Amino acid sequence: KGPRVCAITWGCEDLSAELGSYDTREEDSGKYLHVFRHCQNMCLLAAKAAGVQAIDGIFQNIRNVDGFEAEAREAKIMGFDGKLTLHPEQVSAIHRVLAPTAEELSEAREVVSIWERKEGTGSMEVRGKMIDKPHYIRAKKVIARRSDDNVEKENSNKKSGTKNPLPSSNNTAPGSVADLHVRDTNEEVVFPRVYLGKYFEELEPGLRIRHFLTRTVTESDNVFFTCLTLNPAPIHLDHELSKGNTTELSGGGLNDVGKPLFNSMFTLALLVGMSVPEATHGTTVANLGFSEVLFPKPVYPGDTLRAETIVLDRRESRSRPTQGIVTLQHVAYNQRGEVVCKATRQALMKKR
Repeated sequence: KGPRVCAITWGCEDLSAELGSYDTREEDSGKYLHVFRHCQNMCLLAAKAAGVQAIDGIFQNIRNVDGFEAEAREAKIMGFDGKLTLHPEQVSAIHRVLAPTAEELSEAREVVSIWERKEGTGSMEVRGKMIDKPHYIRAKKVIARRSDDNVEKENSNKKSGTKNPLPSSNNTAPGSVADLHVRDTNEEVVFPRVYLGKYFEELEPGLRIRHFLTRTVTESDNVFFTCLTLNPAPIHLDHELSKGNTTELSGGGLNDVGKPLFNSMFTLALLVGMSVPEATHGTTVANLGFSEVLFPKPVYPGDTLRAETIVLDRRESRSRPTQGIVTLQHVAYNQRGEVVCKATRQALMKKR
């Protein structure tokens, strides 16, 4: 799979349009026709094979909440991690359905507790069922899916002295530090984090990255950032003072004459932010500093900015064998193709 793929879903209606089919479901039962059921199954299998989340498709009848819940429940049993929604009522319904029930949690914890107590040696019986390693793995995933509401209910039961119907595995109290640590570990398995940035080995000198994010900056951005950073400079706030701004200062944009200048620290922060997804998302250890920051042209409210990053240099870290130092040059352009900010910085990056 691609390193940026975190989930797979399927589009029943889109497929129907391509096939030219008259409907997607059986008239009597409301179940998918065989060809669409096949694609649903392939989506689930492909997602699990790739180690990403499987998201079931939409339920078109937004007024039939019972039908939506029934289909979501079937998707949950099959192994889907989520389901696309079309209406706010479907959102609350999907949370109700996908969260494990008290009975499911109780049985899962019992399986985990017995399996780990016997150190996973051979098969065993739980509630009249033969249990083996696949059932243990499945039970761990069920526990990881429990919602915060369940945790709060368990803690409330503990405080009130009510007998807890959901015994915790590994002899840890529900909601305790140890229990939450186990839960976090399980969630990482079920819902792995996805990082989009490039590792040290991928950031070769000369690499140029054009970033997909763009931003039209507004006067609200300028005023809010200027106030947030306690910067009372009138060149950012005073329209009367800014009437003296000339066409030459504006960089050729006739509509910019007489406008306040944008706070350049916002421009720098925005430039670095726009560079994150394709360059450093999740792969940066630390920003070590800026060696050069230039603002060749001013930015005004209404300008639209885009960004590029060029890898200038890299070297191994002398003290951290699993990391390296990369010199990046970020460049921001306005809608006229003029450079409005150029920043060179050093970043401590993770190795694979």
